[in-house]
Amino acid sequence: MTSLPASTCELLAFLGTQKAETFDLAGRIDSRRYLGRRFPEPLPLIMSLQQYPGYRRMVGENWMHWHDYYECFIALSGRGDFRSGNDRFLFDPGDIVIVDPLKIHGVMRMEAAHTALVILFPTHLIAQPASVVDQGFLSPWDRRTEGVLPLLKGSDPAAPAVHEALLKLTQVWFSEVLGEDRWVSLKYHFTQVLYYLRQAFVTASCQSIPGTDRALSEDRLRRSLDYVSLHAHESISQPEAARAAGMSTSRFRAFFKETTGWGFAQYVRELRVERAAKSLRDSDDSVAAIAHMTGFADQSHLLRCFKLKYGESPIAYRQRHRS
Repeated sequence: MTSLPASTCELLAFLGTQKAETFDLAGRIDSRRYLGRRFPEPLPLIMSLQQYPGYRRMVGENWMHWHDYYECFIALSGRGDFRSGNDRFLFDPGDIVIVDPLKIHGVMRMEAAHTALVILFPTHLIAQPASVVDQGFLSPWDRRTEGVLPLLKGSDPAAPAVHEALLKLTQVWFSEVLGEDRWVSLKYHFTQVLYYLRQAFVTASCQSIPGTDRALSEDRLRRSLDYVSLHAHESISQPEAARAAGMSTSRFRAFFKETTGWGFAQYVRELRVERAAKSLRDSDDSVAAIAHMTGFADQSHLLRCFKLKYGESPIAYRQRHRS
């Protein structure tokens, strides 16, 4: 790994002295892959230093999810492999990963000794729909140039300024200061973090996503994913999901791809295969019965899709997990 700047090393050293919490996704993600959060008041900001001793149960398909709030995480130790929509990339200690609202994402692989600083916040912490200037602070997510990965490498020339702002933010977060002064200081330093992230990701020609459009997208996505979750075991069609979202089929096709990063047919197929994999791990049902229960035309259809995703047959997958 390339040697990191002094500000980056200082951030990693400071966070290395703080106690990390154990995080597990078990029971947190619903049937739509949605991961909900309740944000505190008076400052709707969540920061946590996380470690993942149960990472083997979470990586890959068990970690793919989406949410309607903003997230970034800073890798502190351990390397990993991340997927957001159709983007897939590796991250190292010191790297900052930007997680777009509504985009289906997750860690596909990571080293066992991994810790990360995770920051979560809703839109209204920073901007109201009519506040054009404030929405500029959300530019790393909403105005990132197409084709640019949601990743700021620790070795990038723009990273030291972000890390320095993060250090000041985390020093306040993990301090014993209480009351209004703490909230004001946190928001001030967090706004600085967003400003430097904006400098790293955005060009002046980019256009922001209006808040009203994002709210409408969230509603349409929820309705379409609710429909898919309820009917994935049936012969489901894209026009049916489009009607559930209140859109034409052609508009829905483009909307689903742009919003989640996945094609609709790909999403349904992946969901069915993952449900089949869970049944193989948790039940003694035959492969033919599982194929029928999860929406595949027959056992052969499940076998083809399963091998494409996991590189092995359903029976081999079951035996490996049982052993």
